[in-house]
Amino acid sequence: MEMLKRPIGIYLIAVAVAVAVHFVLDPVIYDWADGETPPLWLVLDALMVIGLVLAIILSCQAKRAADAMESVDVRQYVRANVSFYVAAGLLLLLLWNIVQIDWAAGEQAPDSQVWVVIDTVLPLLFFSLGRRLVREG
Repeated sequence: MEMLKRPIGIYLIAVAVAVAVHFVLDPVIYDWADGETPPLWLVLDALMVIGLVLAIILSCQAKRAADAMESVDVRQYVRANVSFYVAAGLLLLLLWNIVQIDWAAGEQAPDSQVWVVIDTVLPLLFFSLGRRLVREG
């Protein structure tokens, strides 16, 4: 897994930049009145899910290492736990909203405010985690 840290870090940084830029430009590019989800967002959603799974796996390893330390390094402990729980929470929110795009029962629709939370927090998480992985790799 050590040799994959750098490529995964680069992937996370690339997805973070893509999501952040697309999120900022979204109101200028798309007319959401028609109710259709733009195809680029669907591609970014898939990339975000893959990135979140990778983030959970890597932060879980860091969390285990931090939990197993005999002398507590508070910074490492907090970083590992925050990364893990933020990634897990974002994955749950993302999957919940993705399911509502096409498979919701009844008249449910994805919550746009949840997308705002996801699209602002995810780039911050991915960029910081990706930068750390690139340095370690």
